[in-house]
Amino acid sequence: MTVLLTLLAIILVMGMIAGPIIYLQTRKTFREQKNYERGLKIVPLMIHLPPPSEDIDVGSRDVRDVTDEVISQAQVIYDIIAGTFQKSFRNNFYGQKHFAFEIVGVQGFIYYYAAVPIALLEVVKQAINSAYPSARLEEAAEHNIFSPVGRISGTLGGELSLKEHYAYPIATYQDLKRDGMQALLNAMATLGKEDGAAVQFLMRPANPGWRKSAQEVAKSKRKGGGGKLEIGGLAKDMATAFVKPPEGGDGKDDKKPELSNMEQATLDAIDEKTRHPGYEVLIRIVVSSNISQRSQAILQNIISSFSLYDAPGKNGFKFAMAKDIDGLVTSYIMRLFPQSNNRNILNSIELATLFHFPDERAIPTSQLARQDSKQVDGPRNIPEEGLLLGYNLFRGAKKPIRLSLGDRQRHMYVVGQTGTGKSTFLENLALQDMLNGNGFAFVDPHGDVVDRLMGMVPKERTEDIIYFCPSDMDYPMGLNLFEYTHEDQKDFLIQEALNMLQKLYDPQHTGIMGPRYEHIFRSAALAVMADPEGGTMIDIPKLFRDPQFLKKKLQHVHDQNVLDFWLKEYPASQRSNDAGEINAWFVSKFGAFLSNEMMRNIIGQTHSAFNLRDVMDSGKILMVNLSKGRTGDLNSKLLGMIFVMKFQAAAMSRADVPENERRDFSLYVDEFQNFSTDSFATIMSEARKYHLNLIVANQFTTQLTTEIRDAVFGNMGTIVAFRIGQNDLESIGKYFQPVFDEEDLLRVPNYNTIVRTLIGGVPTQPFSMNTLPALGTENPRLSQALKQLSAAKYGRPRAAVGAEITKRMQVGTPATAGSLNEPGGATAAGAPGAAGAAPSAQGSFLDEWLAKRQDKGLTRSPGPAPGAPSNPAPTTTKPAATEPVPAEDQRATAPTLAEIKKDKHDRLPDRPKKSEAKHEEPKPVAKTVKVHPPKAPESTKNISSDEIERTEVHMIAEELKSQLDSPEHIAEEKIRHMKVQSKPVEEGPSPEDTIYIDREGNIKNAADAAKQSAEVKIDNSGKPADTKPEDSKAQ
Repeated sequence: MTVLLTLLAIILVMGMIAGPIIYLQTRKTFREQKNYERGLKIVPLMIHLPPPSEDIDVGSRDVRDVTDEVISQAQVIYDIIAGTFQKSFRNNFYGQKHFAFEIVGVQGFIYYYAAVPIALLEVVKQAINSAYPSARLEEAAEHNIFSPVGRISGTLGGELSLKEHYAYPIATYQDLKRDGMQALLNAMATLGKEDGAAVQFLMRPANPGWRKSAQEVAKSKRKGGGGKLEIGGLAKDMATAFVKPPEGGDGKDDKKPELSNMEQATLDAIDEKTRHPGYEVLIRIVVSSNISQRSQAILQNIISSFSLYDAPGKNGFKFAMAKDIDGLVTSYIMRLFPQSNNRNILNSIELATLFHFPDERAIPTSQLARQDSKQVDGPRNIPEEGLLLGYNLFRGAKKPIRLSLGDRQRHMYVVGQTGTGKSTFLENLALQDMLNGNGFAFVDPHGDVVDRLMGMVPKERTEDIIYFCPSDMDYPMGLNLFEYTHEDQKDFLIQEALNMLQKLYDPQHTGIMGPRYEHIFRSAALAVMADPEGGTMIDIPKLFRDPQFLKKKLQHVHDQNVLDFWLKEYPASQRSNDAGEINAWFVSKFGAFLSNEMMRNIIGQTHSAFNLRDVMDSGKILMVNLSKGRTGDLNSKLLGMIFVMKFQAAAMSRADVPENERRDFSLYVDEFQNFSTDSFATIMSEARKYHLNLIVANQFTTQLTTEIRDAVFGNMGTIVAFRIGQNDLESIGKYFQPVFDEEDLLRVPNYNTIVRTLIGGVPTQPFSMNTLPALGTENPRLSQALKQLSAAKYGRPRAAVGAEITKRMQVGTPATAGSLNEPGGATAAGAPGAAGAAPSAQGSFLDEWLAKRQDKGLTRSPGPAPGAPSNPAPTTTKPAATEPVPAEDQRATAPTLAEIKKDKHDRLPDRPKKSEAKHEEPKPVAKTVKVHPPKAPESTKNISSDEIERTEVHMIAEELKSQLDSPEHIAEEKIRHMKVQSKPVEEGPSPEDTIYIDREGNIKNAADAAKQSAEVKIDNSGKPADTKPEDSKAQ
């Protein structure tokens, strides 16, 4: 029995000895396995640092106080995560879960990461967002800092540990009064693209027993000990306690040793450290480069930055170089944190000093990327249906942002610099309208968006497409500015036309186009619009050149004010010496459009190719390509303004339909500052009731006038701001404050926006929004086919349009085969064969002279057609209708207009001559004349009409001089040629002749010349001599 008890005692003793050993060894093995398992389940999160706008404003405060406040924000993170410590057998056996913060330098940039186990993911996110509300966490792939060239040989690293017992604190930001992380970032700023470096801060909540251990150290130091818990000394005291008598047996308490100020400060620091939660910490540094020498230099710089935290008499860091590089790399990649490593404990203040999010003042390098603009949560009551604008991303939550139809009727304004994503944003909105069966028009001054949209049209919408492209000159589509359906629209159209010209030629209202210009234009436009066959803008210059054309238009005018202008006021103004300049000044505003064949064929058609009211009511799709590179800047602006104006007129005409029957129609206008006149403010304020929804965009608000800008921010229900410029901060910034400040607006990333919208008619707080990528895929073949289909349905052949314009410009004679579009201008106003036509007074004396020279064979024009009458009416062809006449001709026609009042229903009287009272009415010339003006320039640039007229007159004068200087036998041949005509040429002076041209080519008055003593004669040799004027005057 005794033996049995002895054996049991031995087994029990051996179990007591071996049990803990076996337990500790088993736990160690399981902890290592668990450590690897936890490493595989860690989620890497990239930390997007808060934007600069979130930095604390220093103002008049001390910078050191601001630095303390910035760093203290990070304490919130560690105070929250400390609550994850769990007391249980499982956690005691496997150890507490750990996480990591990392500062990584790779490819020349510095990034902040958080590596968190799945179980702690939400807790860490909440802690970071609580400390830094504007920080954004994004799950990211694992980063790779290792050089593919240096590999293991170029990789170095190690671990940092505390020099003293963890009870002693390191130097914190409260002691440094500066941001110590700046030194670390400086060291990492030296990294090149081939270098890589990382600093891992691995941590887990420490067992609360660490405080008791730290207090024991403080207690020992107060008693005069070294401040360390030495196990060997304690065992020695226990062994000698049985034989050594106690000291100090006098019964009095020993006096405590006096402590120096530094020692007392150290004890106070230990007590202060234990008041905050503690973490077991492991700091691992890994560096990789192409060569080991470079890695060594980088490593030394990083290690040196941690010497800043050494506190005299307290604690600091020491570095242990890793000998097993493979093990170091494995531990870094797997983020291994052995449970046995529990001798480095730091509290939340120390950790905040080591790792926090720096502000702009503490970032010494641009390699550390921060968020450009903050993210703000969107409203919770976003409608579930409607136009999808984009997504609101806030703290990982993705929420769609939609705009209901009712809120869309309050219009939308999109602003942002070029290249920020405005065009893609508008394209996606228009594509949704297209797919949803909604009607819309897209006015694109660049042409790219509408071309892409043409290749995305679904099959069921192909018949709704209208593609307007001015550069398609083969089948031009008409767009008549003066087209109206009701008489009360005239004043609106004329005023809008004046606003357009004001926008083009005098946008700053300097007085170039004042009340006088408006008065003349209004009278001319009303005269043109009175014609029941229709009138266009290109008809207006014709009124000032062609009295016969003016008389035709005035036959339909019933407004006495308009008649008084043309019959009284205008003729009286032509007696002024400045009349020619005034006419040229007025007509010159049309030259840029009328001399351009492309524009002439569009705005010169009396009937528009499509009715915009029908487009709106039937929900069609109108694509307007006003590419400046193909159309020209001035032409693009004019056409765009015409479209906007006509849409306004079409919308207002919906007043005859009940509001509930008005179909919603959207008008997209990109770069709308080019097309906005002062009346655009009226559109924004009144278009809603007519269900015309505006979506306008431009690059910056300073492009707008003050009136338009006020209307935009006063009537636009939704404002979408991409990145803006410095000049826009004053006008736009106040609409997004205080949620977003100026820095946020200046730093918005591409394809990101700041939005302020309506929900149920109620404004929301501004929020951030990410736009969508391009939703559609373009089909070039479909686009080309739809363009051809649209041209066939709405366009007209180029030749037919030109012939129609030519015919309309001619007065009293049938149209010829010529066209305004052909080089050389219009054909003769009166074609051969127009027998019996009354003499026309619309030609100048130079035209009549040329006609007589043609009869005598002195010009190069071809002879009359076979069968032509021998005595047709003298008619001449004016230059192309797009060119204004010289000032001399304009002044000469002024008296003709005065005759309209006397005889409105008869033909225009002949031009008054100074010798009219002495001579009979001129007889008809024997044949018609076709004058070919100089070929119009092919360029569509803005060419002054006065310059064209001067060139034409100069060419005719040179031709006359060359003919007058011809040899004598040519003169005799011409005289013989004139004798074979139906009417013989008189040898002597004719009473019909009132002018003549001397040998120098000067035009003189015959009546004045008769008073001179010398007369022009022709001698026997045929050479002109100064005898009588009748032989050399114009026939």
